Amino acid sequence: MKTTSTVTLITAATAAGILGAAYGIFQVNHGSPLPVAHPSSLATMPAIAIVLLALAYPVYRYRKTALEYSKALAAESGPKLARPKRLDPFYAVRVLLLAKATSVTGAVIAGFHIGLVILQLSTPVIAANVWLNVLGAAGAIFALVVGLVVERICKIPDSGVEPTAGEATA
Repeated sequence: MKTTSTVTLITAATAAGILGAAYGIFQVNHGSPLPVAHPSSLATMPAIAIVLLALAYPVYRYRKTALEYSKALAAESGPKLARPKRLDPFYAVRVLLLAKATSVTGAVIAGFHIGLVILQLSTPVIAANVWLNVLGAAGAIFALVVGLVVERICKIPDSGVEPTAGEATA
């Protein structure tokens, strides 16, 4: 599975930022105040990121012990390490998919909040609640970064063997 591309994240954030600013203009034109992030939503994305980190810890631990085991086998010196207990591959795929979804969702939510912040900063009077949208964007960016890190943790390391001309690469 390919890692989430930067172009995808930037495109999603840009589109959400434009839609966020358009939604803010629509709300103001119809007599409503500019939308701001609710305090409970400020904790949602960082909480999702922390849960994702907790779910990724077994994958990280397995990957680390597997790399140590393969290095010990290659060196063939020192005490023999026990082969690490195999991790459920379905669990690793679920964590990987959750990480990809979290990174894309974080980009969309961050873009939406950044669009609203830009709209709020362009008004003649800057409201005090602009910080709620700034914090919402910061929490979403935190979730985006955690999603990308966990996605990298779940990546299968290369075997170090170059494929020959007759072998197909996956």
